Amino acid sequence: MKKERRIAFIFTSSREGMMEKIKKGEMPDAPLRGMNHLREKADHFTIPSKSLTSLLKVPRLLTYDFVISQDNLILGFFVSCLAKIFRTRTKWLYMSINSSILIRRNKKKPIHLFLLKLFWKSYAHIMCISMEQLEDFMQLRIDRSRLSFVPYAIIDPRFFQAQQIAPNGEIILSVGRDLGRDHATLFKAAEQIPHPWTIATSKKLVPPDTVLPPTVSVFYDKDSPEVRDLLAKSRLLVVVSKHSHVPDGSDCSGQTVVLEALAAGVPVIATERAWMHDYFVSGEDLIVIEPNDAQAIVRAINELWDDEERRKRLAKSGHDKVHARYTTKNMAQDLERIMNLLE
Repeated sequence: MKKERRIAFIFTSSREGMMEKIKKGEMPDAPLRGMNHLREKADHFTIPSKSLTSLLKVPRLLTYDFVISQDNLILGFFVSCLAKIFRTRTKWLYMSINSSILIRRNKKKPIHLFLLKLFWKSYAHIMCISMEQLEDFMQLRIDRSRLSFVPYAIIDPRFFQAQQIAPNGEIILSVGRDLGRDHATLFKAAEQIPHPWTIATSKKLVPPDTVLPPTVSVFYDKDSPEVRDLLAKSRLLVVVSKHSHVPDGSDCSGQTVVLEALAAGVPVIATERAWMHDYFVSGEDLIVIEPNDAQAIVRAINELWDDEERRKRLAKSGHDKVHARYTTKNMAQDLERIMNLLE
């Protein structure tokens, strides 16, 4: 009889309160990264990414077959090295969120870049949420056999289910607290649009002296149920991000909110980022525009606002793709596939 695998997830903040809310349907299960859908029960630990005390967890982590984390670079290095020294079965699975940004930021810092390469090369496997990340790792001579493209499947269908495909709400919605957002270009576009525009963001992204266009309302730190309610009232979701070469925010800026909006049946206009082409077809599932181009945003909104049939086609195509491919159950299946390959 096959022995049950021992699996541990590492999170940088506690999931205890979240898990209770997820069970009640009060928030989506995205923060669990597929843990709750694995066929085998997994343990989880809260370990801040820059805490030296995290090294005290090494002996405990070496009792697991697989440890899954998207942070904790140094801890992963120690666990991986000691697993080889003591010949334990432990394999560190790293889910890459900001690897490309880290590479760009440290391109002219050879010591920092050397350490990053050292950490990444020690891991049993790296899961890339975009092909751009995978290619960046290969440029660093990380062995291709240790790399997989694993879509960032973070949609909870129970939570983000379409009430109506392409709702006829009267607002344009923009959501995002990522530093990769380009609010300057967004505001330039909003000045030329007569329709109400709601922005759910973080205070750090909107300077206190910002003069808002008269049609714009800004709200801060909205939680998932509030974002879901805003999506139900929206006609369009517009995500405006900085150019991908700007080392701000996450590698796949806008990814979560685009997936959530399409899951909820809302058509999307978004600034081009490399990850989008790994997940969707531009013009079929969403509208992709060039960065730093307020006029392109204005044109896309004007073309879609009164074209209900086109909005429905886009929203339905994107919605169906998200619910078929990018749910947290899909993420759990990908994790199990990789663990099977590594055994």
